[in-house]
Order: sequence, then C-alpha cells, then structure tokens
Amino acid sequence: MPDFTQNNQNPNLPPPKGDPIQAEKYINQLIQLIDQDKLEVCHTDLSKFDPTTLQDHYQLDLSNYRLEISHSKHPNSGHDSFVILFTNIKNILDGNCQKIILAYMYLDANQFTRFKKVSLEQVEKKQKAEEEKRLKEALEPVDQVLQNLSADSTKESLLESFPAVS
Repeated sequence: MPDFTQNNQNPNLPPPKGDPIQAEKYINQLIQLIDQDKLEVCHTDLSKFDPTTLQDHYQLDLSNYRLEISHSKHPNSGHDSFVILFTNIKNILDGNCQKIILAYMYLDANQFTRFKKVSLEQVEKKQKAEEEKRLKEALEPVDQVLQNLSADSTKESLLESFPAVS
C-alpha cells in the first residue's frame, strides 16, 4: 500500500479539483515552457486505439510528476470536457503500480485550444527536424560522391589551363 502521507492525500477522499480560472496559471506556464522547448509534449496517437469518448490526449513529464491534458466527449450528450490531471509517477517508477492522481482541473475550450496549438507546433517542429536529419544522413554518401567528382573536374580544368612544361 502506498504511503499517502508523503502526497498529502487521503486514499479515502477523491483528489482535489480546480476550475478553469485556477487552471489558467498552469496553462499559461505550460504554454510558455513548451514554446521555449523547456518542456517536451508527448501527443498520443489515438488512431492506434478505439477511443469512443477520448478526442485528444497529451502528456508532459515533470521530474517525479506527470501532467495529462485531455479532451473527451460525453458518449450520450456529446458534451466536450477538457481536463488536466496532475499525477505522481515516482511511485510507478519505484515499482509501485498505482498511479496517484494528486489533483485535477477542468479547462475551458479556449485554454485547451491554446495549449493544443503550441503543443502541435512543437510536435511538428520536432518531426521536421527529425526528417531533415534523416534526409541529410540519407544523402550524405551522394553528397560525398558529388564533392569528389567536383574536385576531380576542378583538378582537370586547372591542368588543362596550364600548358605542360617540357
């Protein structure tokens, strides 16, 4: 059984919750840190799952903590819900298989949209950098051959421009 005293959480009570007004501080900080590439976003590819209600999901690791930001739709009403979960992953890493939700906050649609925009920009920037790296690595041998051929043709043209000394 995990020691909940270290987390200031009673196992018999639900985790504390906050509203979009309280979440604004966190969303603003996260957006700024992601935009500065100080935090890395992991976007879950939901096409690998069968999410009937989950629309979008992001994770951010902060040392011993994980933030999960998600958008889901209520299956019956279609009502959109945006939530940020604050979890303790240290216990999971130490062999304890119980993830502890420290707190959660509801976001409004605007907060989620701002977060999603900067997160997707970071994901696209990382993908573009990785693709450029792969392209450079793939074309490196071709570039070397072209460089060698250019050097050889430069040597030949230099030799042709000077008459042979007899």
